[in-house]
Amino acid sequence: MEALDSVRDYLSVLWDARPATIAAALGSTWIGWQFLKTFRSWWRLRHFPGPRFASFSYLWGYRKMTTGEMHHKLAAEQEKYGKIVRIGPNELMVYDSETLWHINSVRSEYPRGAWYGSIQFDPYGHSVLSEPDTALHDKRKAKLMSGYYGKGRTDLEEDVNTMIAELVNVIKTNYADKDKQLDFALLIRFFQVDLVTVAGSGKPWGDLKHEKDNFDFIGIADTFVPFLHAFMMIPALRDFFASQFFLKLAGPKPTDANGMGKYLGIVKQTVAERFAGDYKDKQHGDMLDEWMKNGLTQRECELELAIQVPAGSETSTTAIRSIMLYILSSARVHGKLKEEIAQGIREGRISSPITQNEARNLPYLQAVIYEGIRMVPPAITGFPKQVPPGGDTICGKFVPGGTDIFVNLWSMVRDKEVFGSDADVFRPERFIDCDEATKARLVKQVDLAFGHGRWLCPGKTLAWLELNKVFVELLRTFDFQVANPEKPWHCRGYSSFMIDDFYLRVSTDERMPQ
Repeated sequence: MEALDSVRDYLSVLWDARPATIAAALGSTWIGWQFLKTFRSWWRLRHFPGPRFASFSYLWGYRKMTTGEMHHKLAAEQEKYGKIVRIGPNELMVYDSETLWHINSVRSEYPRGAWYGSIQFDPYGHSVLSEPDTALHDKRKAKLMSGYYGKGRTDLEEDVNTMIAELVNVIKTNYADKDKQLDFALLIRFFQVDLVTVAGSGKPWGDLKHEKDNFDFIGIADTFVPFLHAFMMIPALRDFFASQFFLKLAGPKPTDANGMGKYLGIVKQTVAERFAGDYKDKQHGDMLDEWMKNGLTQRECELELAIQVPAGSETSTTAIRSIMLYILSSARVHGKLKEEIAQGIREGRISSPITQNEARNLPYLQAVIYEGIRMVPPAITGFPKQVPPGGDTICGKFVPGGTDIFVNLWSMVRDKEVFGSDADVFRPERFIDCDEATKARLVKQVDLAFGHGRWLCPGKTLAWLELNKVFVELLRTFDFQVANPEKPWHCRGYSSFMIDDFYLRVSTDERMPQ
């Protein structure tokens, strides 16, 4: 009763006081509450090293992200503090492969955190990429994977062959042996958008053939991605911009004339036509067919198709660009790879186009692909998972439940303990000049760039199909030269990479056997 009387007396004083006094009292209370929250947040992870500012403010991560040098910034911090670093009031980052295998295992109890709400591209429902409920995620993914694996009537390899043939034709017609530079970064984006759309719904958008961003998707992504990746580092901003309130008020709508809304409208129309049985113009099945066969509703198909171009285009595009740059930047690697391709053609071990099985039996090609992914992984920070309520031990230290664990993929695939003292050097031979056990360990580490276990990237099968084919088909036909060796491209690192202005000169390779 005495405590209640004290509260009443305090409220009575406030009631009788002037507005300025009330405002001051409320302001002081709010400041005190924020201080307590900040102190509590700092205290629960105080035993983890990291930048001091990051331990009590999300502005540290936001500012680092906006530099476009996030991969270098995070690598510097982990070099300084070790394999586990505090990068936010409630965030830790690791580059320990054992931790990632543990967190992502099929039976892992680590759920997705609130961060995933910021990649909900369709504001009115979750795709498998953003679904926060683990059980719902697993159920949906089980229905999707036959399409992503190319089962049923789908023929992913034929889709890849078709689009690579279109890519070769565009280069041959418009750039080879002409006084005209090829913007390889942009052309590969056109290629990837068309490949994803033809594999997903049976019909390419036509960006590659016309060398045009037909539905303004690339322009939207270039404008939106840096902003998206930066505000994801601040939970208050992330939660607001990903909230149903904001999205329904100002988010994209399928009826919009342009922007992301226009893209959602295209997806909605595509799915509606398929469910109505109107679309017949295709030689074989596609992912959408498989999803419908496996019982996905029309709305679920819209949500999954909407995520394919944003999630499936930029990651594989990054891999193709980076591998090509590193091939062309090393005369030794370029020469050895061209010779392996030429010898394979002469001996009848490489068809036209090369098959998936044939590519897998080219050891130097495989080494170049793995090493290229290692040098510029498709993602930088990985998608964070949340420590289960009871807490867990990570890198030898106890982590309380509810903590978000990010993975620094950039540092993980450059780990000197795994790849040696020259881990920062592009040297495909590291995957060849070793015993089978060492090679398996190196490959397993690089494969983490595609996730693992429950959270394995659904598009991994399609990505490897195109990586195994595209370099052989391009290098058997053309010779490429970097147009500006002093600045070969414009590369920025956020949560993933944005790469532009990668210009090449192209000539037909008359020496390569046909």
